[in-house]
Amino acid sequence: VWLSSLPVAHSTMDMISGLLGGVAPFNMPTPPRPQTFRRQFKVYSVACANNYKASMEEGDKILLPPSAFRELGRCMITYPMMFQVKNPQNEAKTHCGVMEFTAPEGMAYFPFWMMSGLCLGNGDAVDIKSVSLQKGNYVKFQPHKTKFTQLSNPRIVLEKALRAFSCLTKGGTIAIKHGQQVFYLDIIETKPGNAITIIDTDVNVDFAPPKDFKEEKKTVPKQRVVAKSSYEDSKHSNLVWGAPKQGPSLKKTSSSSYFNKLSAGKTLSGRRPKKSSALVRASSGKKTRSSPSQPWGAKSSGTKSGSSRFSGKGYSLK
Repeated sequence: VWLSSLPVAHSTMDMISGLLGGVAPFNMPTPPRPQTFRRQFKVYSVACANNYKASMEEGDKILLPPSAFRELGRCMITYPMMFQVKNPQNEAKTHCGVMEFTAPEGMAYFPFWMMSGLCLGNGDAVDIKSVSLQKGNYVKFQPHKTKFTQLSNPRIVLEKALRAFSCLTKGGTIAIKHGQQVFYLDIIETKPGNAITIIDTDVNVDFAPPKDFKEEKKTVPKQRVVAKSSYEDSKHSNLVWGAPKQGPSLKKTSSSSYFNKLSAGKTLSGRRPKKSSALVRASSGKKTRSSPSQPWGAKSSGTKSGSSRFSGKGYSLK
């Protein structure tokens, strides 16, 4: 009876262990926790792979050697496998997934745009470490070119291209292909962390203005400066129309300074006068000059009252 009860006891313990979420009761040994995979490889462009396809350049998947697959199994790394890749020369980092384990031993094949972002060349060393990332719910992109925002539906283009990506890193740059064009987008912000996974999750996408976007500057019309043509306003000849009078009062200019503007044979309107450039008084009698000391319109001594009066009709400004 005691021997027959042993299997029942073992099955009961297994059931209790399952109810406790895998925690073994009665101080039983727990399963080992996943370890971190760390290796250094020589990086090459994915175009150097024997099984190269043009689609390998799209997305953030890399190719690792078969020995890395065995080591990842011993480390108990589960799918989806995600890695942090770092250039040991400049400490530039990003995150990626794995496509295949078909690379030669000691080598890793990267998409060319990812190598450019990390400043890596063929044969350079790269550090690869396994990581576990949170599922993202928000990301903000900034296109490099305005052409991307001018597509018929850039959100649909981006959504289709992101299917080939597994991770996004804040501060990094991704390349997406649309037809024969390649667009580069900076990752400005990610939530809930600085690095997220976008596998099997809904992510809200936002866009910042492109890098080459320039706002149109509004041109303010210049104020027109016009010289006044009458004697009364000659003291304000260089002021802007409609502007308030400011500063100390200007000195009055003599009446002769106004008429001197016509001495070149042109009127203020730019046309030549019909008569000669010399201004003479039109009268039925003799042509007499007015005394410079005598005010305009005043009666002159020794002349008839009819001819001494000033009349504006006696001058031609047209």
